[in-house]
Amino acid sequence: MAFYLLLLQPHFKHIEIGATPTSLWSGCGSIIECRLDNVPCVIKAIRIPSHINHPKIKQSEFALKRKQQSYNVEYNFYKHYSEHLPKTANSIECVSAINCGDEYALVFKNFTQFGFTQASSLHIKPILKWLAHFHAFNLNKQHDGLWEQGCYWHLNTRPDEFNALVSNPNNQFDIKAAAKKLAYQLEHPKYKTLLHGDAKVANFAVNSNNEIRGYDFQYTGSGVGIVDVMYFMTSCYSCEELHAHATSELTYYFYELEHALTQYQPNIPAQAVTKEWKALWPTAWADFYRFLAGWSPEHYKINSYMHDQVVNWFETNS
Repeated sequence: MAFYLLLLQPHFKHIEIGATPTSLWSGCGSIIECRLDNVPCVIKAIRIPSHINHPKIKQSEFALKRKQQSYNVEYNFYKHYSEHLPKTANSIECVSAINCGDEYALVFKNFTQFGFTQASSLHIKPILKWLAHFHAFNLNKQHDGLWEQGCYWHLNTRPDEFNALVSNPNNQFDIKAAAKKLAYQLEHPKYKTLLHGDAKVANFAVNSNNEIRGYDFQYTGSGVGIVDVMYFMTSCYSCEELHAHATSELTYYFYELEHALTQYQPNIPAQAVTKEWKALWPTAWADFYRFLAGWSPEHYKINSYMHDQVVNWFETNS
């Protein structure tokens, strides 16, 4: 019997398993369509193997523990936080979050059966609005059981990629020498919030009213909201599109952020938040470049827009 059925049986009377399961990242489980007590659902069934086979990630005890922690964080998010989010920054609906040892079953209503579809690059502004409200709602709040620092590429969780960087003391743009300063700036702002942590366009759903729902909260944790915005733009814009649209989209995000802050955090000066986070835009790009340069130096996201932001950071911090 599949392990997830044993997890489900104490919680649901009628379990009908549907389509062929879809595998999760590197053999860590499956996505299963089903009906549970006659409700169309999707199960994210998680059981992490003892060895992760990935072409760009060196297998190590550290990397394995990072992946294990990511699923525990996702479980905690859906168990304790998702139901409290506002409608304008909601997640897909979690029916039940079940855990037994190193096995998890996250049960969601099947959003495709409730008017939602996978979001795309046609929904950039609605997703930016979702991010603005998610960040404003969670600003300066305590969140236990999640990552101390949100996103999957921050320095403390990527020693292998850092070690792979080649230091060049004669180069004024030595990203390895700058890594700790970049991390410090992102970890010690005055205003921190909860990051989605993997805010690519593929991790959002949308309905006909342009209402957005987020999912895949494995790397949710503390940070500056601009990190989510930077990563989101890398997922939906080419280099040429970043040069053409990043500034205007950033303006839109900050407009929505200030509006959301007046709604959720009336005692926090909205313009002070936006001023601090705007200044960290090049920092977020340079830090992501630090990760990519150690993980996959030929990655397509390393482009001229990113390069311009990295140079901007070095010139500002020289």
